[in-house]
Amino acid sequence: MISQSIAKRYARGLFTVGEKDGKYRAYFEELDAILKLFKEEQRLGKAIMLPITEMSKRKELLGDVMRVFGASLPLANMFNMLLENNRMGYLPLIRDVYSELIDDKEGRVRGTLYSTYPLEKDTIQNIEDVLKEKLHKEVVLAEVEDKSLMGGVKVVIKGTIIDGSAKRQLELLKENILKE
Repeated sequence: MISQSIAKRYARGLFTVGEKDGKYRAYFEELDAILKLFKEEQRLGKAIMLPITEMSKRKELLGDVMRVFGASLPLANMFNMLLENNRMGYLPLIRDVYSELIDDKEGRVRGTLYSTYPLEKDTIQNIEDVLKEKLHKEVVLAEVEDKSLMGGVKVVIKGTIIDGSAKRQLELLKENILKE
């Protein structure tokens, strides 16, 4: 819970700067690219993120990464603050929160669509369109196969679950029978 609030503070700070100068999307792309580098080059990521290495060496490495990427000043400043406060481990969470801020600004919401088998693109589009009408935002769904549903679909958007699966329908039927 604390990590989420810390990540929100950093993400909001960078996003506010990005809104003012119109570069909020560019900052996200830079942040995402640097995180991909840390994931691909795990030794580099660990050397910068873990406090085992001397702070001066970590700052030097981070400075080199920022120069190679041509990172913007606001992003470089945020990375330096994270490094100095030993909060580099929050970067993936900061990226996720920042992505949500972009979606909110652009009137979009992301969710997950669970189904027992892959759905046709038209079916997914129809579900997104219905949800767009209800939520008054563009809806982007990532599809996940879940054989335990037995049929139907389940949609999860920002903690809200819309369960139209056969499994859930059977559970409701069972509850109703037991009530009688």
